[in-house]
Amino acid sequence: MVSLDGSTSLWKTLSCFLRVLMTQVLYVAPLFWFMELSQNVAWRWMNKDWGWYYPESPYHWFSFGSMMLWAGCVGLLWTLHYFWFYPRRVKVWTRVAVGAMVCWMGEWFGGYMAANVFNHPLQVWPGSPLVYVHYAAIFFWVSNVIVYHLVTVNVVDLTPTYDAPPDTGAQVA
Repeated sequence: MVSLDGSTSLWKTLSCFLRVLMTQVLYVAPLFWFMELSQNVAWRWMNKDWGWYYPESPYHWFSFGSMMLWAGCVGLLWTLHYFWFYPRRVKVWTRVAVGAMVCWMGEWFGGYMAANVFNHPLQVWPGSPLVYVHYAAIFFWVSNVIVYHLVTVNVVDLTPTYDAPPDTGAQVA
């Protein structure tokens, strides 16, 4: 049985988590979407062809439908931060490595699910043995996670102490 204090604490934790998640989705997901566009353009400049394309998009080199995957990515990164990285004081480079690998695998999983479960292929990496993601995308995911960390932790402090009362400066005797 959960006491009133326990359920209140759970509700406060959940409401803080969801409020910050919605805030991050509103401003970080579009930022990631624009970063994706610039990453694909940079890939084309370097390799003379798009790194990935969207078979069902009329534009082929970008898709507004990928915004849902970016919202999921933000949710994944915030969940990792809120429930694992921050409480355990995980070092930044460990956060970057874990976050990049989890998101890279999430990109493959999202592409696979879109194509094979929902019959609506989202992104395809030509020439990649993994079809929905390329090994080179790990570099992009590292940069995305670094930007996420800089924006959400260093620029706008959206940590679990987000709702903590301000320090009154009173000293304990």
